[in-house]
Amino acid sequence: MRLARDLGPQHLGRRVVVRRALADGSAGDVLGELVAWGPDRLAVRARDGRDVLVEHGAVLAGKPVPPPPARRGAPEPDPGRVRADLALERAAAQGWPPLEREELGGWLLRASAGFTGRGNAVLPLGDPGLPLDAALERVVAWYAARGLVPRFQVPLPAARGLDADLLARGWQAYHPTLVLTAATADVLAQVPDPGVAVEAAGRPAEGWLAAYHYRGAPLPPAARAVLEGGEQRAFLQVPDPDGGPPLGIARVAVADGWAGLTAVEVAERARGRGLARALLRAGCAWGAARGASGTYLQVAEDNGPALALYAGAGFAVHHRYRYLRPGDPVPVAP
Repeated sequence: MRLARDLGPQHLGRRVVVRRALADGSAGDVLGELVAWGPDRLAVRARDGRDVLVEHGAVLAGKPVPPPPARRGAPEPDPGRVRADLALERAAAQGWPPLEREELGGWLLRASAGFTGRGNAVLPLGDPGLPLDAALERVVAWYAARGLVPRFQVPLPAARGLDADLLARGWQAYHPTLVLTAATADVLAQVPDPGVAVEAAGRPAEGWLAAYHYRGAPLPPAARAVLEGGEQRAFLQVPDPDGGPPLGIARVAVADGWAGLTAVEVAERARGRGLARALLRAGCAWGAARGASGTYLQVAEDNGPALALYAGAGFAVHHRYRYLRPGDPVPVAP
């Protein structure tokens, strides 16, 4: 359901204001982050961390609003939420393992010959065990030895303090990304079987690789090794009945009870047929068969069509992350 041009599921993760009718006949505003958009209601995460549910029928108006100004002395995020965010980030890192990794205390340094941001960034899951500036020197040297620019993938709000410290040292942020989650069983119940044949394989076929467009260019040599990483993963594709390249592809990986769906792509000639939902359902079914009770997706904040698609399947915002690197940002696929 869409309320108006001003507000819709494509605004997941955005700060919004929603005016709603109250039981006494008056109206009240809810201000915060739009974290869910279901068939009957939406959810706005208020400043205090509460998720306020609003029935669609009670909404009088709504629109995105600018982010709040930076505040000094902002309250620390809830410890339980921090633990949940970092646990999911740890599972996602296992689902997309790098070619090379090293631990620096609670920081995970990852390198994959430059293929994807996730495979070439520090994931801060705890304290590095060193003073910050000394730890950053180690990071810079580690990536320089591999011919890579140092970068962090910073989960928010869990690592908000590190994010502020890096910004204060001249690092720049780019590629804000939402981590969406849903109960796997709920997705399977909400997304009907479209009757589309989806094939699953343990390794990507040449057609699958040809259909995966990374930065609009052919895949680099390291791509296959990265894609085939992880203990439990499958490569999904919707075959072309005419024998051409796959009409749609996706990758699914399972770790720590989570199924992660990545590399979802539908050929331009096949869009509008529900193939993305078919791949989503197939990925959830594959994950459920291997014990994944939850499913996650990582979606760029500005990808409105994808956010609307996944919101319609029952996904909501779990947390977010963004990349930081020294100096001027150089875009890297999330």
